[in-house]
Amino acid sequence: MNIPFVNLQRQHTPLERELHAAISGVIGNSSFILGREVELFEQQFAEFCGTKFCVGVSSGTDALHLSLIALGIGPGDEVITAANTYIATALAISYAGAKPVLVDCGKDYNLDPALVEKAITPRTKALIPVHLYGQAAEMDRLREISAQWKLLIIEDACQAVGATWQGRSAGTFGTGCFSFYATKNMTTGEGGMLVTNDDAIAGR
Repeated sequence: MNIPFVNLQRQHTPLERELHAAISGVIGNSSFILGREVELFEQQFAEFCGTKFCVGVSSGTDALHLSLIALGIGPGDEVITAANTYIATALAISYAGAKPVLVDCGKDYNLDPALVEKAITPRTKALIPVHLYGQAAEMDRLREISAQWKLLIIEDACQAVGATWQGRSAGTFGTGCFSFYATKNMTTGEGGMLVTNDDAIAGR
C-alpha cells in the first residue's frame, strides 16, 4: 500500500477558486516580493494570534534566527530547546553563534519543564520550546522557570498555527516563530513569520 507523506491536493481543492483569484491578483499587480498582500497577511496573522506585531520573513528558520539576534543572543550564550525538534531549531541557535542545549521531551512530546531546570547554567540565556503535533508546550511552567532564571522565551511554533495553551495562541508567550513551508499545517509553500508584542523586537 502506498501512503503519501503529505496530500496537499486534499488541502487545496476546497479552496481552489479563492487561491486562483489571489494568485491572479498578485500576478496582475506584479507584487512578487513583499507588497500589499504580505502587509495584509501580516496584519491578519497578528489579529489571528492576538499580537501587536507580525513580521513576514523567508522561512521559519529565519524567524528563529532573527528572533535570537533581535534579543541579543550570540557567542558564549546557551539556548535550551527540545531534543526531538527538527534540526532547523538547533541550526538557528548555531547561526546566531550560541550553543544549542538539547533537553528531552515529556509524554506529550514537548519540552519537559523538569528537565529544563536541570539543564540551566550561568550561560543559559533563553528557552525555545517547540510546539509539536498540534499540542502546545506547558507554557505556564516554562514561563515560571524563565522568570525565576531571567531567561528569554522564543517559541518554535512552526508546526503549531492555531494551537493554544490555556486558551492563548502558541507563539504569544514570548517571541513566536512560524513556518509556512509546504508540509506545515498552514502553508503558502514557503515563508515564515515572527510575532511579538514588543515594539523594540519588531523594530529590530
